[in-house]
Amino acid sequence: MNQSNVYNKGQMFRFLTASFLGFLAGHLTNYSVILYAQDVWNQDALAGIGFGLCFGVPLFLGWFAGAWCDSHSPQILAQLAHVSFLIALGLLHLSSELEDISSVSMFLLGAFFVGVGWSILAPARMSLLGRLAGEKQKKMAVIFNVLVMLGFGSAPPILAFCKNIGSWKMVHLTGVLLFLIAMGLLIGIKTEGQGKTSSAWDRILRGVSYAKNHTLLKQTLLFSIVIYCSMGPVQVMMPRYAKGVLNLGEMERGFFLGALALALLIGGGTSLKLAKPFGYGKLILTSGFICGLGLLGIGLSSYFWISIGLLLLSGFGAGASISLLVAILQSEVSPEYRGRLMSLYTITSQVVPAFAGLLSGLILVKVSIATAVISAGIILTLIVMMTTIRLKTLRNYTM
Repeated sequence: MNQSNVYNKGQMFRFLTASFLGFLAGHLTNYSVILYAQDVWNQDALAGIGFGLCFGVPLFLGWFAGAWCDSHSPQILAQLAHVSFLIALGLLHLSSELEDISSVSMFLLGAFFVGVGWSILAPARMSLLGRLAGEKQKKMAVIFNVLVMLGFGSAPPILAFCKNIGSWKMVHLTGVLLFLIAMGLLIGIKTEGQGKTSSAWDRILRGVSYAKNHTLLKQTLLFSIVIYCSMGPVQVMMPRYAKGVLNLGEMERGFFLGALALALLIGGGTSLKLAKPFGYGKLILTSGFICGLGLLGIGLSSYFWISIGLLLLSGFGAGASISLLVAILQSEVSPEYRGRLMSLYTITSQVVPAFAGLLSGLILVKVSIATAVISAGIILTLIVMMTTIRLKTLRNYTM
């Protein structure tokens, strides 16, 4: 083994560690927005709006972020995204110190900067992964996505722990520390951009045309929209469900939501092995169906251990499906279009949960928690069933 291979492995380890810490801090920030609005202000609608800003901004900015990742260094863009998150945490902390309309204004502005950070960070990291992974695209893509999901699932218990030993200030400081460590780990990982060949808008259009004319990639992106429909209800409805239906305290609620991390890890970590005998496309679609049924079951349950089991089932389905979708995208895309295609995926992974989260917050104002969760589960399950019939190329795909 030559020295360059050792150095590249070291870079990959630093990159993966930075990715985990960055996504952990990012989801800690997301939950700070949602739970602050629900717990302090008792405003589900405001929680939905805040979550919508966190992941709604990429609907506009994400298109350009993909083009930037192809033409500029994704490492530098990732660092800029980290700075946006630091600004967001500063504004969220300021919001907790103010009162009345000024507090709400700082809160929403902070949520906006979270959205700016996600718009750039997600495609930048996935572009950087493609540059570093070489011939190990599939394996590294699954490992990367497992770490992303671990960050998503670990954020609630860490937030609960920080609040328990301190306050919202402790939560915000923890996020700042995690982002600073992630920034430090990325220093020295240099990747060059491909340079500008035309305007950003023209490069965006060529990227969209590339995805549209590639049947497998198009169907993969379409199903990612379906599976990410579950993320909004999980992040907005589950905290309220844990408190209002299961009557859990602060720490218990954090660990209930954190159980999702275990399920996502198991689903993502076993996805490649399960896909070989089962079929990649078939496992993706079946896992999506399991995710919907699990969410539906949670709405029908009022018992803690049954709800935990159903949350694990739903999370397993989401973890397996998402990991294999990312593996397909990373391995099948042409390197010159990687940043733009990954921006399409990250727009999907952020905008769809944001829209679903906004709807979830508004629905919770009108109906009971159990009814809202049941409705979300039924809708997701029916959509998966319909797309399973239509997406033939994805359904029959094997690596």
